[in-house]
Amino acid sequence: MVETADPFLTTEGLLAGYGCSERGPYLVVDLLDEVPWGRRWVAVRDRTFTMEASPERFCTGRHDLDLGRSSPCPIRATLADDALEQCSACFVATGFNPAFYNAQQVSAQQRRRNRQPHVVYLASFGVGALKVGMTHANRGLSRLLEQGARAGAVIASLEDADRARELEAYIATCFDVAESVRASRKRHLLGAPFSASFVRAELARKIESIAAARSEVNPRPEILELDRYYAGSRGFEGSFTDLSDTDPLAISGRCTAMIGDILVAAQGTQRFMLSVGNMVARRVRIDLTERPNRFVGQLGLF
Repeated sequence: MVETADPFLTTEGLLAGYGCSERGPYLVVDLLDEVPWGRRWVAVRDRTFTMEASPERFCTGRHDLDLGRSSPCPIRATLADDALEQCSACFVATGFNPAFYNAQQVSAQQRRRNRQPHVVYLASFGVGALKVGMTHANRGLSRLLEQGARAGAVIASLEDADRARELEAYIATCFDVAESVRASRKRHLLGAPFSASFVRAELARKIESIAAARSEVNPRPEILELDRYYAGSRGFEGSFTDLSDTDPLAISGRCTAMIGDILVAAQGTQRFMLSVGNMVARRVRIDLTERPNRFVGQLGLF
């Protein structure tokens, strides 16, 4: 979770990540012109700007699982078009595989993390779109915000990752709850009618049915409504034009919300959205101007 955000300035660098804290959504930008790369957290809500990605790709750096801190790539590695978001050195240094239960080898860092308490959560991204997941106990709310859930609840606290994974898989199999929701569906749901009371009731019914089968599940956990973290008062109003297939990837306007990786920008009465997750590991330019948004096949903003 971000502690502080730098003043919002025109910048160019690597989009190393994104997130949302109790203070609101932000982007993580590594300053490629600095040696070593500097890292800046940029708060975006209620800011007017243009952001465009170039094809250049760079390593997004590493994360210390023990300390809970991320840092830029120390060797300033470039990446091929088809590479993952980390260079091999940073991947090994991080030592984290979210699908550890299918991995042939697990790093020492992850073995230590897996022995620590984990939680299982149920999240809603809209009516009829539930997801079950597990995460380190200290990341309950952060994980929900990172994924862009509209509501969610921690339903069980387990002593280690293996027990949390077993419960997660059981819920997915026996209660027909998805383990992932595609980014395209999240964007579609963002423009669909949303009722917080309906979603709360849907979550509560599902949790009660799971708890009836598994004693470690809390039948009545606190159900969190999360929209207030992502958006201003009008962050979810109206329809959206999706720019996520724009070439080059770009969006411009006043940021009214960022829900998970979906950045929402307004220009007059028009509203646009773009999955900034598609920009991660790319060089981006952030400019404090508003320019017309372009669509697939048109020229870029710059």
